[in-house]
Amino acid sequence: VASCGDLQPQTCLSLTLLDSRLLLVVDTDGKPSLFPDTCPHRGAQLSLGSFDGSKLQCPYHGWEFGLDGRCLYQPAHPDREPPEASSLPSYLLREEYGLVWACLGGNPQNLPKYPDYEDGTGRSLVLEAVPLASSGPRIVENFLDLAHFPFVHAGYLGDPKIAGIDRYGVEVVEGVLRLTEVSVWQPNPGPLATSGGPVSYEYTVSHPYAATLTKTPSDIDGGDLGGFSILLIASPLNEIECLVWRVVTVRDPEVDAEAQRAFNRTIFEQDINVVESQLPQRLPLNLRAEAHQPADAGSLAYRKWLTERGTTYGTVYETD
Repeated sequence: VASCGDLQPQTCLSLTLLDSRLLLVVDTDGKPSLFPDTCPHRGAQLSLGSFDGSKLQCPYHGWEFGLDGRCLYQPAHPDREPPEASSLPSYLLREEYGLVWACLGGNPQNLPKYPDYEDGTGRSLVLEAVPLASSGPRIVENFLDLAHFPFVHAGYLGDPKIAGIDRYGVEVVEGVLRLTEVSVWQPNPGPLATSGGPVSYEYTVSHPYAATLTKTPSDIDGGDLGGFSILLIASPLNEIECLVWRVVTVRDPEVDAEAQRAFNRTIFEQDINVVESQLPQRLPLNLRAEAHQPADAGSLAYRKWLTERGTTYGTVYETD
């Protein structure tokens, strides 16, 4: 829902997640808390009020709330102790991979697995969040899609004249979808490359709305220092709109951070118009709803994986 860099003391951020209006507040010591951005009294938006680092005040009737969610004061009845029903519910937060994660339910699930960040290999960058008018599963499937590289990213990640995609491995291991031995021809395989050539990737999906890509280093693209990984998270604002977060981990500790940010921004912006044009916006889980080609093996596996998990938010299943 936010970058850890957003957690400045005494700040208040209005957010949206899963059709819910939320309020992220940070106390004077930098500790975050998450509440509905809606007063339980008459539904006013709390972020329109004030926050002094220790308590929130509703802009409508002045109700005040502590950072445990408890209603502390109701100005219309100064001598009355506010009942428990006047309190705000709070939600679980967790900081990981340079991002702030929220759980709105009572059964927290595991976060996406991103071992390159956890290993501390190279340098990790949290990129700016980008809004995208599409469902989380459509966005993740685009990230897994190989055959669009030569067309959407021509000159960067592919060439329309060399668009062939060889068969690659698809497997589910301990609940994690893995695409292995993926090879794509690229005009500039890496920082030290002198000509175009094949680039190898591996993908993993361990969360319905997130995926990782890892570039396998090779001699033609700079060896080990030419490797990198990307964690993409499609944080659903609602079923057909997301805020997309990306964490890039580059093995070269001396990498130009701004150049990396600029390159990833360019690649992502090339995807936006096409992904937002896709209909239906929710990802079809009925495999007969759209035509397929062999290069779509990873996409089809992802759709089956979502079906087996029972993921419905951002998807559609229409029978023939």
